Amino acid sequence: MALIESTVGELPYRLVDFDQHSYEAEDCFTRFMPKAKLDRAVYPVKLASGRKVLLANDRVVTALENDLDQAYVPGSLAEMLKQRASGSTAESERFYEPIQREYRDRDARLGQLTEQQIERSIMYPGGWALMAEAYLSGVDTLYDNLESFNRWIDEDWGFAYQERIYAPALLSLRDLDRACAELDRVLAAGARFVLLQAGPAYGRSPGDPYFDPFWARLNEAHASVAYHIGEFHYQENVAAQWGWGLVPPFQFSAWQWQNTYGERPITDTLSALIFDNVFGRYPNINVLVSEFGSEWVPHFIRHMDKSRGMGRNGPWLGGQLTERPSAVFKQHVRVVPYPEDDTVGLVDQLGTVECLVMG
Repeated sequence: MALIESTVGELPYRLVDFDQHSYEAEDCFTRFMPKAKLDRAVYPVKLASGRKVLLANDRVVTALENDLDQAYVPGSLAEMLKQRASGSTAESERFYEPIQREYRDRDARLGQLTEQQIERSIMYPGGWALMAEAYLSGVDTLYDNLESFNRWIDEDWGFAYQERIYAPALLSLRDLDRACAELDRVLAAGARFVLLQAGPAYGRSPGDPYFDPFWARLNEAHASVAYHIGEFHYQENVAAQWGWGLVPPFQFSAWQWQNTYGERPITDTLSALIFDNVFGRYPNINVLVSEFGSEWVPHFIRHMDKSRGMGRNGPWLGGQLTERPSAVFKQHVRVVPYPEDDTVGLVDQLGTVECLVMG
């Protein structure tokens, strides 16, 4: 039962939702994992308390707050934030419900999309996949889990099911050869979107020409890259250096929310792709940015234009830009605003609606 009821009547058009989520099946990482490698798979376990949690590399994925058999009730975030703002104690059990069929079954979800007047949607995975990479050490362990998960996604959801549900394939730039091999496989299977973590590429910029074999494949396939908010790099490598621990997002300090789990990871990443001229070399690539909000965009693109001028005599990994960074952004990046963002004001500042999408 949703905590916030829909008040939208019949629309004269149908929506495209760029940020929906499924909930993973318990065997999403193990179903296609070879038996000899099952010990390195991500899988759920039950603690002595009875709570079911996710285990990756023998570590509990602490970024997940809820029991794995539970889902957030629609509207619960707004209610949770309202309670915390008022200083009242949150009744946490009120914000969860059992997993519904529509959360794991694509045909049931299609029916729900139709009811919600949604024509097409990007169907991100739940927290299991969004958080797993930060907990998986080594090359083979990571990519074996990614391949197993992507095979599950393809079987249970499809990469472009009935041209209405588009589930991104999960990728990583930790190892170029393994990344390209898995990218080749998912593109051949019909993937239209690949999901990468926002942040540095293990000691390199993701826009470094070293990764050109990866970007060239995406460019040839006219596939898009998606970035969704998640726990990767910034908690362990930035927050920890400022004295903050690894805790679930809703236990973050204000400093962590300000600096490590929102605007900074995505602006670091997008500026790297733009300044390193990925879109100049590979003009068919577009980027979708989900759940990072959008009010940072006007300042960000103005600052990129200024930084380009300040750095004109510095190194340019992918060659000098031929356009303003702000123009490259508007052409190749699409951002999902938060519901509370002033989208009308954003359009006025940006001078275009093209780089904003609904989710």
